[in-house]
Amino acid sequence: MLTRIDHIGIACFDLDRTVEFYRATYGFEVYHSEVNEEQGVREAMLKINETSDGGASYLQLLEPTRPDSAVAKWLDKNGEGVHHIAFGTADVDADAAGIKDKGVRVLYEEPRRGSMGSRITFLHPKDCHGVLTELVTSAPVESPEH
Repeated sequence: MLTRIDHIGIACFDLDRTVEFYRATYGFEVYHSEVNEEQGVREAMLKINETSDGGASYLQLLEPTRPDSAVAKWLDKNGEGVHHIAFGTADVDADAAGIKDKGVRVLYEEPRRGSMGSRITFLHPKDCHGVLTELVTSAPVESPEH
């Protein structure tokens, strides 16, 4: 079951400049940043709020690190802006299978590693009214040792 909007992905040409815009304009701070070599992006996650299921909602800013990445190709075609919406789920495998059974194309055979150790897959935008849709199962939260 999808439980929340996990994040909205925004493609940008200059990550540092885009982060500064969101910081100066809205007061959002970087919660996490990383380079995802597999997807060819450098990203920053800006936490917006906590959610009732123990997760959070974020803006994910994405800058391509190579011209053959999906985000680079998307930027070439569309320019900067909203790239995808991601829904949080406790079980990305089960939800992807259930959605696939309803006739929606799932882009990955098996979920892949996403931001902050999450497991992700994408749904084809042509089957989702033009919206690239991501399903995300967050990495387990490690409890502090006592």
